[in-house]
Amino acid sequence: MSQPQLQAGFANPVADSQQAFRHLLKVMSEPGVIRPLAASTALDTLTPATFSACQTLLDATTTLWLGGALDTETVRANLGFHSGCRIVVDPASADFVLARAGELPELMTLRAGTAEYPDRSCTLLVQVEALATTATDQATALRLSGPGIATSRQLGVTGLDTRLTRYLVERPHPFPLGLDLVLLAEDQVAAIPRTTRVEVN
Repeated sequence: MSQPQLQAGFANPVADSQQAFRHLLKVMSEPGVIRPLAASTALDTLTPATFSACQTLLDATTTLWLGGALDTETVRANLGFHSGCRIVVDPASADFVLARAGELPELMTLRAGTAEYPDRSCTLLVQVEALATTATDQATALRLSGPGIATSRQLGVTGLDTRLTRYLVERPHPFPLGLDLVLLAEDQVAAIPRTTRVEVN
């Protein structure tokens, strides 16, 4: 059996990771805002945005669960090489879950934090087909409100499934518990943290 091929990550690891981190902070603090995230090329089944986010957010102290089409030997080898993260079999033990929307594990089994340590929750890294600020025929149109949004903000997401959409609307975990969501399209990123109220238009 041949070994998975390692691929170059950030061309300039320090500058590229800092820029990517700034974009990720921006979208987490301003839910629904879309920012570019393509400091890396695509990696096997991962888009440039997804590979860039993984290099920025994952390190030797974090655990990752990979799901469905994104769980390949090439992805595992490269994420381990570039970040040092530990890939786990049980999603309930993961700091990060990476999958397409329709291939996520049961969301209520994931770590939602505790009242004392709400930050010890799982972050969903969900690869979608497209992100847009306006509704399209193919996109799920979301209306966001809450912290970081003056009134409301529209976000169109192509590639969501009904289970994840229902979780975002219903927010079954009592605040401050819950899952934060990072949406990754081809070369773009947006986020919907647990503090955001979501309606489907």
